[in-house]
Amino acid sequence: MSLGVIATAFVPIAILFTFMGALAGRWTSAGSRVGDSGREGGAGPRPWGAMARAVWLPATVEALVLTLLASLWFGSLGHGGWWLVFLLVGALVAGADRWTRRRLTGAPPVYELRWFALGLFRYLAAGALCSWLLS
Repeated sequence: MSLGVIATAFVPIAILFTFMGALAGRWTSAGSRVGDSGREGGAGPRPWGAMARAVWLPATVEALVLTLLASLWFGSLGHGGWWLVFLLVGALVAGADRWTRRRLTGAPPVYELRWFALGLFRYLAAGALCSWLLS
């Protein structure tokens, strides 16, 4: 698989991860309690630009690693079952992060379930993009 094809797949995934990171950051605004969406004296959501600048570097690195994994999968290992591969990788990443956070902060389970679902959606959407662009 050529570097140009991998770069073509990497850019939309980096944009997707940056957008989803900014969206997730707006869900928990600065100064608000866990689970509070900025109401009742919370600081309110931060601007989109500030959130995107805050998450772009880790989101871009994560997108690069996932794109390289996808290029390995679609370039040599197979084409079928991509959704299961990305679902399992997403469950590993989102699940470990969410359950550790819940244990450390005492966040309500429903709140963390929403974050876990967002993480799974991110990886499935990235897998669909890779399937379309790398196959």
